[in-house]
Amino acid sequence: MSVEFKSLLNLPSLREAEVVAGIDGLKRQVSSITVLEQSNVAKLREELFNQEDKYGSEIVISGLMTISHDIDAQVEIIQHLQREGEIGLILYYVGVFIPEIDQRLLDTCNKLNFPLIVMPEGEPSLRYSEVIYEVVEAIVKQEMVETSFSNQMVEQISKLPANQRNADTMLKMLTDRTHSSIVLTDMRGQIINAGTWPSISTLDLSYMVKQTTGTNIQSIETVSAVKRTIFHSGMEAIQFYMFKENQPLTENMVEQAAEVVQIFMNLWGQNYEAVNTQELVKAILNDESVKMRRLGAVLHIDVGNISNVWFVHVEEPTLQAIVMRQLKEEMTSHFNVLLVELFEQTIAVFMDEGKTNEGFDTIAFEVSEKLQQEGICHTIVQYLGMDTTSDVQAAYSKMKEYFEQAKFLYPKQKMFTQLHFQFVAECEKTIAEGEKSIHQALGALQPLIKQPELLDTLAVFLLDAQSHYAKAGKLLYVHMNTIKYRIKRINELVHYSVTKLPESLTYYRAIAIWRLLKNTEKR
Repeated sequence: MSVEFKSLLNLPSLREAEVVAGIDGLKRQVSSITVLEQSNVAKLREELFNQEDKYGSEIVISGLMTISHDIDAQVEIIQHLQREGEIGLILYYVGVFIPEIDQRLLDTCNKLNFPLIVMPEGEPSLRYSEVIYEVVEAIVKQEMVETSFSNQMVEQISKLPANQRNADTMLKMLTDRTHSSIVLTDMRGQIINAGTWPSISTLDLSYMVKQTTGTNIQSIETVSAVKRTIFHSGMEAIQFYMFKENQPLTENMVEQAAEVVQIFMNLWGQNYEAVNTQELVKAILNDESVKMRRLGAVLHIDVGNISNVWFVHVEEPTLQAIVMRQLKEEMTSHFNVLLVELFEQTIAVFMDEGKTNEGFDTIAFEVSEKLQQEGICHTIVQYLGMDTTSDVQAAYSKMKEYFEQAKFLYPKQKMFTQLHFQFVAECEKTIAEGEKSIHQALGALQPLIKQPELLDTLAVFLLDAQSHYAKAGKLLYVHMNTIKYRIKRINELVHYSVTKLPESLTYYRAIAIWRLLKNTEKR
């Protein structure tokens, strides 16, 4: 259940607060409240937010203390919160940490209809807990008074963006409202979707599904459980299970939750297969082998034949859907098995060995060229020849761990392979081992340490230009002959040729660690 945002302003803890922007957004419903002190948008996107879990009913409390004097960062954080489904910000400590509210911040909130509520200015003694307690209490009281929630929830689902109107979001809303875990299975009892309460619940859902035998509410150890059948197009489609720990379920709550699922299936059930495709991608990248193979069978996708994967990063999130559509259209003719889905802000492309003789590098180059022509900034990471989906999961983890370092090491690169990330991981390991290891790795560069121009030239020549003189000259805005002269000078100083194997391997690794250290200093 939720309460209208505007009504919360009558709470004693918010009575002296002022709505300074985004007033039109006060008509929205609020079902939860959260605290935000991490103000780095990149880290928020990677670690804290997952848009699939947002459904536009949460308000945020923050002092924005880490960006109190950075107006650009304040504007960016508001834009990011709104994109991720948050519906307003209660801002503390204006006049204490943030000197004043900048007009650009007000304009952004007004444009997005994102309410910005400022607590009394110049008050360092304000406590988050007072607002949190009263808002949560108001929501709980509303739940106790209004025991009928199905119609409001269906209306809330209908107002969601199309990409969020899926079974995962619907179950998240139901678990938040009923404080219970909910599972959807096929008619054979195989789990298709699940939402848990609390989100870190360790309840064995597979076991609970097997133990729940009837449509009447029953007790299984300390869990209250029930099962109902959900119909679609007049036929039995899925089984609905509901589990509540340490408290009994009520028939009213069960009927309304089941009604929400039933209406969802009737209105948006045609997209249910697409939801399962998303679930299949999650299962692969989370290495959930049983769920992966079951969903593969349901969707007629031979998961066992997946041996190649791309991870495509698009710098502008609003363009992800366009890129996904293009990937599907352009690559369908090349593969028997092709699965393209968004996972944690990364487009995952799963493929078999292909049905043409065209190589993966050629296909990737063609795709990249088209995206560049359309002005879409992107990166393609290729992992080829995966033996198992466990290898795919491991590849994704390594790519995610070292992606930022790889981008820093190879800023001009559009296409990466697993070998790039393996190399970056080895360099990062050397750096992590401490000064002795770093000193040994950089020893080959010692004659160049006092000549930064030569170091920069060597880095661009080996890392960015792949030892091409003309390309290095273009990147450094000098003539090719200048690059040749500088490389000749480097060879004289180090007494080896940095362009010939095996010597070049030593200098390639050394200059890579030198460049990564520059990034480490910034972090």
